[in-house]
Amino acid sequence: MIQESKREKKQYPIRQIVNWYFANYCMRKCFDKDHRLRDHHRKLLEFVEKNKSLEMTHSDFLRLFNDHMLICTLDDSFKRRSMGWKLFTTLQDTPNYDSDKIILEKGRVRLKEGELEKPKRCPTCVAFGIPP
Repeated sequence: MIQESKREKKQYPIRQIVNWYFANYCMRKCFDKDHRLRDHHRKLLEFVEKNKSLEMTHSDFLRLFNDHMLICTLDDSFKRRSMGWKLFTTLQDTPNYDSDKIILEKGRVRLKEGELEKPKRCPTCVAFGIPP
């Protein structure tokens, strides 16, 4: 029996990849720093304008961004981690969240100097019974 080779990953236009990255990585990690988000978005759009016809896979862009681009200033362990919606909403509820002080250690998101504070849910969410 002949095994089928893995199907090639689809390549997408660079503008679409950058929009995906910005929404799923930048905005979820640096929601506490509007000035940084604006600056990084501008730099990513400049990259798009210089490479309008470029197409690549999501994983190729992640490698390019993490290994060769000097836009993100977060700790490398945190920068490389994808962030699901549940973790994002937990971090939004974390008092004194500062993306510059976050690292990933042994699979856990924590501060460089210790543990994150426990999340505090907004009173409206609690009143309406919206789960954490």
